[in-house]
Amino acid sequence: MRKRLRPTLRVTLTALVTAAVGLALALASVALVTGMSHTLVGDVKAAAVREVDRVTDELAGGKPATDPLYSPADVVTVIRVEDENGRVVQTVPELPNASPGDRPTARPSGQPVRVPADDLVVASRKVVTPDGVRIVSAVSRLGPISRSIDLVVRALWVGTPLLTAFVGLLTWFAVDRALRPIEAIRKRAEAISHSTLGERLPRPRTGDEVERLTVTLNAMLDRLDEGARRQREFVSDASHELRTPLAAIRAELEVSLAHRGADDWQDVAGRLLEDHRRLDQLTGDLLMLARTEDATVSRRAESVRLDEVVAGELRAVSRAEVVVSVGQPVEVTGVVAELARLARNLLDNADRHAAGRVEVHVELAGGRAVFSVDDDGPGIPVEQRARVFERFARLGDGSRTRGDGGVGLGLAMVRGIARRHGGDVTVTASPLGGARFEVQLPLSSAQVV
Repeated sequence: MRKRLRPTLRVTLTALVTAAVGLALALASVALVTGMSHTLVGDVKAAAVREVDRVTDELAGGKPATDPLYSPADVVTVIRVEDENGRVVQTVPELPNASPGDRPTARPSGQPVRVPADDLVVASRKVVTPDGVRIVSAVSRLGPISRSIDLVVRALWVGTPLLTAFVGLLTWFAVDRALRPIEAIRKRAEAISHSTLGERLPRPRTGDEVERLTVTLNAMLDRLDEGARRQREFVSDASHELRTPLAAIRAELEVSLAHRGADDWQDVAGRLLEDHRRLDQLTGDLLMLARTEDATVSRRAESVRLDEVVAGELRAVSRAEVVVSVGQPVEVTGVVAELARLARNLLDNADRHAAGRVEVHVELAGGRAVFSVDDDGPGIPVEQRARVFERFARLGDGSRTRGDGGVGLGLAMVRGIARRHGGDVTVTASPLGGARFEVQLPLSSAQVV
């Protein structure tokens, strides 16, 4: 089936503007001619009525009719006085052989000519004079007005199409100029692929909607580039971390098959089970981290007592002494399982790095829920505090690395969960001498009220 060809935007806009302008000019021309005709003919009719009134006043006073006074320019008006029998008594100006259907030429003294009835304006009135009843009529010819209107109509017949064509041509060039940046953007966008996400669309310095669209699209490309970069790093780091326990399991099995007897397999199984535990924990952490960072995953948020969630995860602190401080019940809106994982990761991190003491605080501060965990361990250098929330982070001084049992995903999950709940997490120095991790979350609507 042949694909239907559709007009381009340039053609469509030009056609629409040209049609709209042409229709507007046509309507304006009709209105102009109609208004002009009504105005000019109305003036003639009004002048004829005034002339009739003036002459009747003269005749009623016993005076003869005088020449017209109020005729519009270039309009010849003849005043005719008849008796009751229809006989012409007087015409002003004087016309020989005048009859009701006759009209004078431009020269009143010339021979009258017959004109169509629709080219005449007649006003009449009956008056009683000293000489009897008279009928006064003012007859005006519209010839000059009709010629003026015809001239305007002919000018509009020529001018309207020419003006419409000029507007259409001007619209074509204006639209073409306006669409040039968009065409350049389209060509560049067509060339951008997953392997060239670092390229950006050309930004026209026009200060209009096209420039704002380009800025928005470039910002979208920045987000896509950042997401693709993070995905590549995630896949690379995950594959590396998964390869380590798998390589250890394989090496253990190969050595056992080559050099150990049947009596050693119980020890081998124990070590393999520990490696399996690490592998299972790593895959679980990777899945949870992917879910917390994916905004498209559905979540069932509800009102949660943050202090109760933290209290339920205190068993994660098994080595150090833990001190809990809860000022009052604190309610937030979120997913219980995710908030529990957030609290468990922070408590487990503090327990692994503490020298012997961990303090936990849940309180209200500044209209937000604040959950903080302090330890008396080695702390985190200022220049490394932003990196601890990165996936598979390794600190340069080795004080808080994966070598003590972690896989480098716990704090990344904490930040992801906190931000997904509308909050964030920060790390500072603790009064105990170690690190303080502080999570701030918005309160639930019930507690805010």
